[in-house]
Amino acid sequence: MDKGGISMHLRSLLTNKNRGIVCILVCIMALGILAGCGQNQVSDTSENTAAENAAGNEGDHLTTENSQAQTTDAFTKDTRISDVMNYPAFGDYGRLIFPVNSSYYSGNTLGTLSLTWYTEIRPEKTVEICNYFKDHADAGDVIFYDIYTDEEKAADPSKNDTGLFFFKGDPGAKFAVCNSGGGMVYVGSMHDSFPHALEISKHGYNAFACIYRAGYDTGPEDCARAVAFIFDHADELEVDTSDYSLWGGSAGARIADWVGTNGTAYYG
Repeated sequence: MDKGGISMHLRSLLTNKNRGIVCILVCIMALGILAGCGQNQVSDTSENTAAENAAGNEGDHLTTENSQAQTTDAFTKDTRISDVMNYPAFGDYGRLIFPVNSSYYSGNTLGTLSLTWYTEIRPEKTVEICNYFKDHADAGDVIFYDIYTDEEKAADPSKNDTGLFFFKGDPGAKFAVCNSGGGMVYVGSMHDSFPHALEISKHGYNAFACIYRAGYDTGPEDCARAVAFIFDHADELEVDTSDYSLWGGSAGARIADWVGTNGTAYYG
């Protein structure tokens, strides 16, 4: 596994016949942004007396209120990862915010989240990204797009673990696709594509973080499909497709290089 050297590859290439010649800037960057620590709390049980049952009922009421507050208040370093995954506004894609292969990350909260092979720990960035998703999802914005159809996912269930998280910039601006590292065995987006995409969008460009199937064949195939999806839905996404950039760290750098060099049509 390559551990993060930085390189740049620039060349012009042909994409699909009906799209002409597109200039692709392949920017390959390695950066890790990880998370700090927090604790979970447990509540005590009480004796089965009438008075204590009443107190227990009051406790249930408080628990309900806390649960409701959890769905409206901003995420913090102490927010459980499972609560972010299951946040109602995220729907099914909440689980893709974190690696689908849970053996490659540790920690129970956003503050304790740590991904394999990443050493820079910045829990405040993890919290910022999760709240970015939350704020936009709560506002009704579309922040996640499937790149494969329901029929394709039914034929190959592994494609259920793919998609694009959208960090919207200015309408009509050019776009970037960021591919995270993970040694071709998992996708470390929280620390190696979400931070880049968020910062790119702050500069007015439209940015996408590609959630791909980890693998030397499936990774570039999914990235190429993601680029094709963006071209096909350019009007809906409000992006300029005259030029675009591919970004990647570590394994994601390889994916960006292969797709940038070979073109999307090479992957079907």
